[in-house]
Amino acid sequence: FISSCSLDKVVQHHGVHNLEKKQAKLKINYTNKNDIIKLIGPPSTKSSFDNDIYIYLERKTSSSRLTRLGKKRLIKNDVLVLEIDNTGILLSKKFYD
Repeated sequence: FISSCSLDKVVQHHGVHNLEKKQAKLKINYTNKNDIIKLIGPPSTKSSFDNDIYIYLERKTSSSRLTRLGKKRLIKNDVLVLEIDNTGILLSKKFYD
């Protein structure tokens, strides 16, 4: 009578896949905007004050057990904040896990 329930682990992924590995390839004072977009893609959030700030997100949740009744468990929640100067060069990067 429970035909639509699954016992397999279901992982929902939002944002950029493998953000931690991709951010390791970025070099401060060397990488430019085009390299960043080519490597990681467009930012999740973008703001511009004095310098441009790109924010990338990665979030993984899982709901695997029937006994949890649909509650989700957080597997990964990473945030990458990049600051880019007026000429398009990466000034700083901060990675939060």
